[in-house]
Amino acid sequence: MFDNKFDCPKIHNSLTCARAIEDRLLEELIFVSRTKPFQLALTLKNGETKVYTDFLVKDRPTKNQAFSALEQINDSFLLIHRQLWEASSYILLDLDSGIEYLLSGYPLLSPQGIYLLVAEQDLDAGFNKNILKVYYLAGKFPKIIFEIEPENWGPDRVRWTTENTVEFSKKQFNSNYNQAEGSTLFLGTKALLSINSDNRDVTLQDLD
Repeated sequence: MFDNKFDCPKIHNSLTCARAIEDRLLEELIFVSRTKPFQLALTLKNGETKVYTDFLVKDRPTKNQAFSALEQINDSFLLIHRQLWEASSYILLDLDSGIEYLLSGYPLLSPQGIYLLVAEQDLDAGFNKNILKVYYLAGKFPKIIFEIEPENWGPDRVRWTTENTVEFSKKQFNSNYNQAEGSTLFLGTKALLSINSDNRDVTLQDLD
């Protein structure tokens, strides 16, 4: 669905994949560690320690959750993956203050790290809202400069093409769908999200 930098082609378990990515990160960052197998510990810039503790119990799988560090962003943030029973979410942790920003979709960092795009598309199941959101990361704290929750389409095939532009497809139901005729259930319309580098205004444009 997205330009997924956190995929593990040879690993099919999502938690195992996240931990493999974390293992590589732990080799690079001295302020992130696993003091215990089920504890992710981080030392903030103010010297305080923040700990994320996994809860993994075989007889209570619906209550399980596990945390994995995925990526350091701009020397200011750490991206953390939170794995649940049948879902997952992401946390953007401010390494200065320890403030957590809960991301309501999949995070995609712009090439130069100035923006963070968050995208969610769930037309198939309908459990989550369709979301397209842009954070500006170059200030003192993450600032939302664009947010939309479309009801009739969801962002698909999302990717940054430049520091200020994102190409994606508006995935939507085919109103003329007929299974017997072999038509497709979903249609896609190419679209472009553009950010004005001077005033941070964001525009959406259909390309088809």
